[in-house]
Amino acid sequence: MKLIRPTRWSLRRKLVVACVAVEIFAIALVWTGAARLMQHALEDQATAQSQEVLGLLEQALAAPLAQRDYATVQQTLDLVRHPQAIHYMVLFDHANRQIASSGWDPLKPLPPRDSGAIDLDRPDQTLHLEAPIALAGQAMARLELGLSTQRLREVRDEFRFNVLWIGALALALSVVLLIAIASALTRNLAALSRASRQVAAGHFDVALPVHTRDEAGRMAAAFNTMAANIQERVVALQRSEQQQTQLLDVARQERARLTTLLGALQIGILFVDAQHRVVYANALFSRIWSLNGLQPGTPLQEIVPLLNRQVDAGSAGLLEMMLRTGTEHPFVDRDIVTRDGRLIAQRMQVVGTAADGQGGCIWLHEDITQSRQTEQRARLALVDPLTDLPNRRGLYEALDKALVQVSASSRGLVLVFIDLDEFKHINDKSGHRVGDEILVTVAQALTEALRPDETVARLGGDEFAILSPGSSAKDAQSLALRLTQVIAALRFDIGDQSQGVGCSMGLALYPAHARSADDLIACADTAMYQAKLNGKNGWCLYRDDVAHSRAESERVIWNGRIYRALRDQRLRVHYQPVMRMSDMGIAYHEALLRMVDEDDATHLIAPAAFVLHAERSGKIRQIDRWVFETCIGMLARSRASVRIAANLSPRSLDDAGFVGFLRDALHRYDVDPRRLHIELTETAAMGDLIAARPMIAALRSVGCAVHLDDFGSGFSSFAHLKLLEVDGIKIDGNFVRDITSDPSNRLVVSSLIEIARSMNKSTVAECVEDAATLEALRELGVDHVQGFHLGRPASKLIETRAPDAHIRLVAEDGDILGEQVNRSKA
Repeated sequence: MKLIRPTRWSLRRKLVVACVAVEIFAIALVWTGAARLMQHALEDQATAQSQEVLGLLEQALAAPLAQRDYATVQQTLDLVRHPQAIHYMVLFDHANRQIASSGWDPLKPLPPRDSGAIDLDRPDQTLHLEAPIALAGQAMARLELGLSTQRLREVRDEFRFNVLWIGALALALSVVLLIAIASALTRNLAALSRASRQVAAGHFDVALPVHTRDEAGRMAAAFNTMAANIQERVVALQRSEQQQTQLLDVARQERARLTTLLGALQIGILFVDAQHRVVYANALFSRIWSLNGLQPGTPLQEIVPLLNRQVDAGSAGLLEMMLRTGTEHPFVDRDIVTRDGRLIAQRMQVVGTAADGQGGCIWLHEDITQSRQTEQRARLALVDPLTDLPNRRGLYEALDKALVQVSASSRGLVLVFIDLDEFKHINDKSGHRVGDEILVTVAQALTEALRPDETVARLGGDEFAILSPGSSAKDAQSLALRLTQVIAALRFDIGDQSQGVGCSMGLALYPAHARSADDLIACADTAMYQAKLNGKNGWCLYRDDVAHSRAESERVIWNGRIYRALRDQRLRVHYQPVMRMSDMGIAYHEALLRMVDEDDATHLIAPAAFVLHAERSGKIRQIDRWVFETCIGMLARSRASVRIAANLSPRSLDDAGFVGFLRDALHRYDVDPRRLHIELTETAAMGDLIAARPMIAALRSVGCAVHLDDFGSGFSSFAHLKLLEVDGIKIDGNFVRDITSDPSNRLVVSSLIEIARSMNKSTVAECVEDAATLEALRELGVDHVQGFHLGRPASKLIETRAPDAHIRLVAEDGDILGEQVNRSKA
């Protein structure tokens, strides 16, 4: 609808203009009425005058006409006609012949006669009339004449003029009077208008003067009261607006913080009301369940089926509980398992109550897959997967905490190292499965025998450690006797015999023997070695007497020999081929370490004799670097198709500079990293996952393939293989060696191959010492094979395979080497 723009005239002007218009209209009406009256009066006057003139003419002309005295008739006409009263006269006889005329040209036709109202505005100013001339009632002639209307017109115009100036004077006087009256009436209204505009502009302190008690005065007083009330209300509104602005700013800040918080939380949030309709859902909830966003008001009944499609059958009921759980029903936190293997923690928080209709629930869904995996990895890094006891790293952490506690309380600690006697013989003879059962049983027995303030750990292999409060030799002796009795009471069914295991224990005291964790462990280890030298199946308290410690002497001697071998370059690397099962071609060579005997240069010492001492002294890191640089140099001198695999010791896993050294050596020799394979023992990798995982990732980032050596030695191998991103596994030779005669070993090897294949990892079987073993491995689908049947270690790379030849590794003087070590690793 189009709005009409209001006029800007003042009320005073409107009143004056309106009154003047009314007066003009009234004057117009008076003028019209007077004009009509004047017209009628003039017409009546003209009619009377014409009747009078005609009567006189009829009397004057009747006698001459009767006598046919036309001259007298003509004189009479000329005498009677006055130019200002009668313009012309023409007389016709009864035969319509013109017999006399005055003031008219006989040759011209007469104008038509007038009938009806007199027109005073006609140009000729003449009233044309016709009248008969009769005598004694007998028509004798017809007279046509023109009477002048000039006098009538003058009278009319004079009347009009008088009416106009009188009306104009009256109008002028009335306008002046109206202006005075309008000013008096609108003065207060004008003041009120100005005050209203000031109020509209925000000036509420305006006040109108009250001079009278009439309506205008009461209106001014009411306006003043209204302005004061408005001012109070405006002040109150301004204060309220300031408060609302402050509260709005606070609310916006809180909302921004809440939005940021909800966005930062790694938890999916779904808020539903008491009617199970969505009130709010954050973006993470939709991402967790692969939804396209949830709109407020969406019924929960439409959402739960979408979630059920993504979970396994066992978790569907947990999601259905979202429909049944309300503000008055208890809810227990649960974990939901999805079909893609994720773990979703489901929690619920009640909001309000359903009584007021404002209640609801907040459902919290958190993807805890990675956190659980991290917790599992962290636990595995500190826990031995076979026995579920703390591992070596776990023992170090427990020992550090215990040292802090006993230092503050001035108490002492007893550390016991336990080594099971003849365990290696039982393990090799009866298999790893029996060996693992013995380890698990011993771990359970030790755990049950300990007091609440004592800790047991498995260090690896058949070694355990006990940490117990105590500061005297008597405390250590009591603990040793108790542990010896526990292990001696264990019996194991091995074959057809019931057999027990002995143990050798070494004990060290804090602070009597050492004041640091490393020193205390070294003392306990030395004491255990002393116990084994003393005849096994016993215990020995650490003695700080090197002269009487054969173990310490032997360790010192070997450390010296290792140092001199590194200094005099008496370390050697031999290479044993690893064959592809598909075509029996050489896939790569494994590098095997040897030491030249300083007393007999023709004799090579196997690594089993010195590697343990090198690891304990820390020189193994230097040896590792020497071996890898030697292998890289050999690759640089060989064809591009040649590949070499070398073993990395457990002590190098936490060597922060090894990866940089390896990358630099490959660059200096210009060798493709893919030609170098790196092998880690499963025991070393699983025993220290925290160090192994980043080291494996770093080695693979260089470009080298990483394999697990001696894989399958524990029940935990299958479960934890996915935790290590390796390229392949080498199956433990103890399973391969008897694969043709032991069905359980064949089953283990088959399972390892299938698991590795499902994880897209290559497999290598070592200890292939005859054709039957090779054929059995071919049937199981192993990828690579290695062993004496295929090729013995040699100082030079073997370019072709010789499965039927009896190859021996021969030193420079022809002595046969490597008989005292594992044949496949000789």
